[in-house]
Amino acid sequence: MKRIYFLLALALAVSCNRSKPEGRPVINLVSDIITDDKNPVHGLVTDYDAADPLKSIYVAGAPDRCKPILASLKTCDGHDNADGRAVSDGLPDFAGEVVCTILDFANTPYGRYLDAGKEEDLREVTVRTVLSAMDTLCFINEFDKNGVATKPQAKVVVLASPYASAYGQFDVDSLFRVLGCNLPVVYPLRSMLDEVFEGRNTGAVVGVVAEKDSLTAGSYTSYVAENGPAGSDCVVLNTDPSAPDPLLAFLDSCLVAGKTRPFDAILVDDSSVDADAMRLTLKRITTAGNEESLSYGKLVAPGCRILDVMSTVNSECYRLLRKDNLFRLDIAYPRSIEYKTVATSDGTIVLTQYDDGDPLR
Repeated sequence: MKRIYFLLALALAVSCNRSKPEGRPVINLVSDIITDDKNPVHGLVTDYDAADPLKSIYVAGAPDRCKPILASLKTCDGHDNADGRAVSDGLPDFAGEVVCTILDFANTPYGRYLDAGKEEDLREVTVRTVLSAMDTLCFINEFDKNGVATKPQAKVVVLASPYASAYGQFDVDSLFRVLGCNLPVVYPLRSMLDEVFEGRNTGAVVGVVAEKDSLTAGSYTSYVAENGPAGSDCVVLNTDPSAPDPLLAFLDSCLVAGKTRPFDAILVDDSSVDADAMRLTLKRITTAGNEESLSYGKLVAPGCRILDVMSTVNSECYRLLRKDNLFRLDIAYPRSIEYKTVATSDGTIVLTQYDDGDPLR
């Protein structure tokens, strides 16, 4: 297959000369790909066929985000593999699948782009990450750009970071929609919000438990407002590792701040937080007659749910593969292949194989 260096060397320089699609502006990179049919990436996206069971699931983003999702995909067992019922059958849901990771050592932490006022560059990182999951080649290492290896292509891409949802989702979606690409991309933050807002015509109050180095509270709030019904609100609490009960810590912070509007859902956007323990706490404080319900019960609306990244990704990937009949159906445990992004001396960022060792090798 033709080697597309453009995808392997993820340089940030783009042409600004071609016209952009009409409507809300996409970044220059996406505009270039869409409008130049001689660009090899235009052909890659236009001709791409994700409906191939032998292709792979990709998880991409910050390493500390990808690792827990990878582990969850390899071990989750929430469905009967024969008929799809939501019952455990003792076999991993993604048996036989190959789950690839793109650990983005080169670009993280993503917040530094925003600190430097480079939002377009951050959006471009999201687009290039998806394109690299679609390509068939990577470099053997960052020091030899003539040494290339074959890598699987994606049938589903999970963009693990909430930065991808807030900065880049529009550009990826626009590129795929205009060029007719059928590759599904999962944004966990967006998927959780879609579940919260499904069937709602009125605003919802969403709580977010987030790690310290994640999106700012303002970015979460803006994203919820943009993607939810009018009147939706968002309250964010950065995780406190010393808190014995993260849900009570979250609700206590709301009481101190005078926020009394009840939550319709709480999103756990931090893999280090035990979402199942939070669900047990939620059940306890919403039980009539429980002493804690007197203090905290008024802060949760009837039917309030706790959603977390890992469960959401598991469900969404299973739904997509089941819907389009994309399971490999191999009798084997899931296996994984890892890649990493590396910044090179000439200013490019390349994708290389990764052995889970020193990320700087």
